Amino acid sequence: MISKKYIPLYLIGLYPAGLIIGTLISELITVILSFFLIHEVFKHKKTFFLKDPIIYFLFGIWIYLLINLEINSINYDLSFNRSIFFFRNILIILAISYFFNKYYNNVDIVFKLWAITIIITIIDLYVQFFLGQNLLGFSSPWKERLSGFFDQELKVAHLLIGFFLPIFAFFLKKKTKSFHMYLILFLYFVILILTNERANIIRGTLAILIFILFLPFFKRKFKLFISAAIITIFLTILFFVEPIKNRFINEIFSMKVNNSIKNYVIMSNYGPHYLTSIEIFKYNKLLGSGIKTFRIECKKISLKKYYDSNDGRLNQGCSTHPHQYYFEILSELGIIGFLLFVSFFSYLTFRVIYQFFKTKNFVLLAAGSFFIIQLIPLLPTGSFFTSFGSTIFFINIGLIYAFLKMKN
Repeated sequence: MISKKYIPLYLIGLYPAGLIIGTLISELITVILSFFLIHEVFKHKKTFFLKDPIIYFLFGIWIYLLINLEINSINYDLSFNRSIFFFRNILIILAISYFFNKYYNNVDIVFKLWAITIIITIIDLYVQFFLGQNLLGFSSPWKERLSGFFDQELKVAHLLIGFFLPIFAFFLKKKTKSFHMYLILFLYFVILILTNERANIIRGTLAILIFILFLPFFKRKFKLFISAAIITIFLTILFFVEPIKNRFINEIFSMKVNNSIKNYVIMSNYGPHYLTSIEIFKYNKLLGSGIKTFRIECKKISLKKYYDSNDGRLNQGCSTHPHQYYFEILSELGIIGFLLFVSFFSYLTFRVIYQFFKTKNFVLLAAGSFFIIQLIPLLPTGSFFTSFGSTIFFINIGLIYAFLKMKN
């Protein structure tokens, strides 16, 4: 029987399932969780979790978004929701921190629920890979990639890399020599690659390597063995599984460009979006064009100067967002917004590294690894301000903040 006092932990534990079912459910979880948090604050007058530069930073960013909305956005209606409700991300962080600290001895509720959801998702993806349809009969819209429970949306790898490592870290601390733990890691890593989401595969691989290499109490030889095994698995699948080989090797080498990183980025699928965002920034350097307005401004930008007339890619610079956090923030929020976010990211990275070497906490390392790999420049991302991506991002920041604030 579920104890009423642990309902907030169950709500946090339901986030991955909520994200799979749909935005409405994950947002509903956040709303209910926020009510529990506000009730706790007024009832017990506890505000220790509010007094930290991380929270001050986030409130400062939120205030800037509101100011930007009122005085600058080229489309108030488009920018309104994402600006006003950025506050939800702060509430997610505060709720996770508060209830993790209050019920620290029972946080296994959260990680068990997350584990159940992610393990079922992994099994479902294997079914889809081998049978062509998942457990619900969904087929991927692109036969070379996996969608799992997301049906026509190709974002399951983002869910996996956002939740797997914190789960693995939580249970690993109790079973550092368990064969089953490393078997699960192997199964997760293989299916992550088989999703064929290039950017998320790269991020997921780097996150695992960071996590393994910095794990405390493990001998160097063991770390090197696990790291070598991960790289070997990746390369084996890369060269011998044809859909993966096509995405990672054939597509890249088919680009007719000079061998330079700049040209590869420009000629990639998302290169036109990056270039467009830079052009938008040039016209709105200080404050940007406003949240969610890339889709409007991109239609005004001509990219002809970047491409040969026979290239056939002249009109591919327009989309709903630039597909990269930094370019999105730069074009929509200008240099002021960019500096605010980069300062916050830098400060939080410093706090994660400092606290990890002080406490050697596994979950802090896992959530920190996810946070850091999400900030790799140039690698494509979803929109920073969408519900799905931001929820996963700020849940991990919530984990980081929870372990930064723990007294024991």
